[in-house]
Amino acid sequence: MSFKLGKISDFITPLFIIIFLFQFFLIMGFFGYAYYMDSSKSCIECHGSKEKMEEFGYPQFYVTLEEVRKQSGHKTVQCRDCHLGNGRANDKEKAHEGMLRPIFVEENAAPLYRNKVYGEDEKSVNKLQPIGENLLFELLPKKQENLEIVLHPKIRNVLWHDRDPQTFNFDPKIAEKTCGKRGCHTEELKQFKGTIMGTNFRQRTMRTWLEPYGPHNCGPSFADLPPKEVLESADFDFTNTEKIRQQINIPFSNEQAIAKQRLCNVCHAGCLDCHYAPSKEKGSHGFIKVPDSYSCMGRGRGNSVCHAGSGHSRRGETYIGKFYSIPQGRKADIHFTKGIHCVECHQTGKKGMGDMQRKATCGDCHVEIEKAHDKSIHKNLHCTACHVQQASGYQITIWGKGYIGDRENPFKKYSLYYGFQKPLILMKDQKGKWFPVKIFPHSVGNIKHHVSPTSIKFRWEKGETKDMYAIIGTFDGLPSSNKHLLWLQIEEVSHPLGKARDCKSCHSRRQVAISTWQYEDNQGAEPFKGGYKIIADERGLRLTDFWYTEIKPLAGFEISDFASWIYLTDKWFVVGDFSIKVDGIKYRQYEKKYWENLRKLQKIEKKYRDSPNIFKNIKNILIHNPDEKIPY
Repeated sequence: MSFKLGKISDFITPLFIIIFLFQFFLIMGFFGYAYYMDSSKSCIECHGSKEKMEEFGYPQFYVTLEEVRKQSGHKTVQCRDCHLGNGRANDKEKAHEGMLRPIFVEENAAPLYRNKVYGEDEKSVNKLQPIGENLLFELLPKKQENLEIVLHPKIRNVLWHDRDPQTFNFDPKIAEKTCGKRGCHTEELKQFKGTIMGTNFRQRTMRTWLEPYGPHNCGPSFADLPPKEVLESADFDFTNTEKIRQQINIPFSNEQAIAKQRLCNVCHAGCLDCHYAPSKEKGSHGFIKVPDSYSCMGRGRGNSVCHAGSGHSRRGETYIGKFYSIPQGRKADIHFTKGIHCVECHQTGKKGMGDMQRKATCGDCHVEIEKAHDKSIHKNLHCTACHVQQASGYQITIWGKGYIGDRENPFKKYSLYYGFQKPLILMKDQKGKWFPVKIFPHSVGNIKHHVSPTSIKFRWEKGETKDMYAIIGTFDGLPSSNKHLLWLQIEEVSHPLGKARDCKSCHSRRQVAISTWQYEDNQGAEPFKGGYKIIADERGLRLTDFWYTEIKPLAGFEISDFASWIYLTDKWFVVGDFSIKVDGIKYRQYEKKYWENLRKLQKIEKKYRDSPNIFKNIKNILIHNPDEKIPY
């Protein structure tokens, strides 16, 4: 069959024209409708009218588009760019269909939306703005009681709009429609999805109580997705749930696993956790380009989100201090008092947005001090070994039977043994340098099989973190919940940096730290106090001299559920040499030299009265390396 080459007009038949026009108008109609619907017209007409918002009963939600753009710093943003919904609908319900909104988390780990939280007479507190004097809780929902504003009794957390409302995980699919949509922060979202923070890689690596790197204060990843190089979704996954069931001797349902996983997911960050910053000055639509320290600590949403959870509670650190510490009232890190925020030291890595670096180098600022330190007798110590003196937060953690809200769960975390541990024990990192750690006992009940004790192990051998653990073993013979798996959690403590500790706290025959605490959980028992001693020497690492006041269990609870350690006070021992070797003669020589240098500094201080920075530099060098020769 031959093909005859002819004019284009030979192929343009009436049928061809009809098909072409039909396809053209179909495509144009599709894109035209999408463009038409991508509007915020009805949002602006309602929320931009004081009269309408008062008529609807929500005068506090009156805001103009101009105000939103000014508050947020997004000069061309439309309501639907962030909130979705139907910006063309005139009916309230249709307009709000599919709209993103904050998620309030109940005590039973269930999601609750705003209209179920506030009554009609609570307009003054029904808004996303800081309320109250306690900065740690200023963005959590409040209620009015007897003319006072108090924390809402049913709500434990509030999450922002980029979370999945069922799992509470950051949802990249929501972000692709909002923050990361075309023309906005597309590249930043792409970067974030491939970072440790974005993928929640470390938490998702913990499959069971024992795998892959031992038990952890945070527990395993109960029902979360497996770790991936790039975040793809925000779903649940019950692979780990089944593995955990194989390790325990009591039932553990998918629903119980979901409740635990939701509370884990609350802590981990998405776009808005870092960049959404409502304030009294900016309003409810405030954003910041570079996260400040308040963002890192959850910005007033309690002590179980962002680094307020892991930092204040588990590691026992504080950076901001005062309200942002557990117990509240601790002094801030010296760097925060100088106006330095977290991201100025923990900078962005090679992967881009969200690739925050754990390691911070003091020498970037303290150049001369680091040079002196690197040549000194203390060169095998990290700066924190001397300049971080104590840790607070959890002092004991017990996983046992209890409740998540009003629902039974075999893995209630009894961790509110709040107190202090000081002076901190020093241990060696993967490279042999000494650094300060918080050491505290853990137990989880109802373990099926025997688990042997271990030596102290790093969770990440290549140095990604310095955190360690030691399994003490499994024990039974307790009144209930046997067997109990015991371990020591050993956490690096990096803040608050301040004045150096006393020399004798290290240069003695053995290291001794004291932990004192008060039990403050609303389950298990009425408040009671206690403490223990941590000893590290050439014989090993051990916890001893446990003490506690009278324990009055609440109805329905046994001591084995929340304080199994009471029956196991003689078990906390790890063999090894944890002593700091001290040469008594050399120590006295350097102590003498140190005081001689201080006297010299007092003599020359007047000489540098007009050059205080030069004197400060000389002082810092001599204190960090007494052998340094400086002309006077």
